[in-house]
Amino acid sequence: MRDAEAVSEEEQKEYEPTSEEDLDRFDAPLDDEDLPDDEFSPRKPKRAVKGGVEEPEEELDDTVFIDNLPKEENQIRVMLKEVNRHIRDLERKFFEEEDSEQDELQRQELMDEAVSIPEHNRRLEELKQRSHITQFFSIPLSDNVKSFDFERLAAQQQKHGGRLFDVISCDPPWQLSSANPTRGVAIAYDTLTNPQILDIPFHKIQESGYLLIWVINAKYRFAMEMFEENGYTLVDEVAWVKQTVNGKIAKGHGFYLQHAKETCLIGAKGDISKKGIFNIKSDVIFSQRRGQSQKPEEIYDLAEALVPNGYYLEIFGRRNNLHNGWCTIGNEL
Repeated sequence: MRDAEAVSEEEQKEYEPTSEEDLDRFDAPLDDEDLPDDEFSPRKPKRAVKGGVEEPEEELDDTVFIDNLPKEENQIRVMLKEVNRHIRDLERKFFEEEDSEQDELQRQELMDEAVSIPEHNRRLEELKQRSHITQFFSIPLSDNVKSFDFERLAAQQQKHGGRLFDVISCDPPWQLSSANPTRGVAIAYDTLTNPQILDIPFHKIQESGYLLIWVINAKYRFAMEMFEENGYTLVDEVAWVKQTVNGKIAKGHGFYLQHAKETCLIGAKGDISKKGIFNIKSDVIFSQRRGQSQKPEEIYDLAEALVPNGYYLEIFGRRNNLHNGWCTIGNEL
């Protein structure tokens, strides 16, 4: 086998740039056609030409599934690093929504008792249009659920509302115990154990009403225990069938099958016959797949339809979960 260092002068000259034109050619950036053609290198689709007219480019689905992951560990690390960078950029853009001083001054003016009701409503509408808060009448409570003062929340709700919450929605950050729990999916939030989730004092914030819990396959049995522990009875469930932007069924991750849906269990406690309305919504939601752990908008319409004009609370919410008329607790608000 020939020594790698034993290269003749003729061979060296063959690969060495000898002119300014050659140097420019070596320094020039690679075109798409020069890029390596492998399964990990994104390539722009070529436009088909029919009758001298270029057809529009097909949209590429940038979703990376487990079957398309690299085999080498260093390639996986590079991909995860790039994913985390994109997540940080998205979070930075999402949370760059600081109020201006003018908005704050206008809020203070709205508190002035000398302002007439018509003028107050006019200024309020103007502020809502200018403000970055799309869900203006939501109540975000930015705090860690593990250390949140639920007793104080219940006292304030009882004082101002006359009763506790009618509907509670909960999307726990489930912690899996398998050897490879996420199977290649990057999780951008902290998870909680079963005992930590069970410590949430639902009995302090709801006497009668509905509890909606989003579950994964591995947590069905625990969710049932959680219902029983807090005095709830399973009365129904909602299936969210995820769709792509083209209306197709979205592929997901799973151990035996590819999961294309999520399930929300509905538990009831106390006398709901006087406050609830029955048989009013479908138990299947077809809607587009959204950001990581972001649930469909239709679930809020369903909750409000179960108890119209009620008091609504969401636990483990993010800023994209804020809704008018809802109180939201989470450490990412």
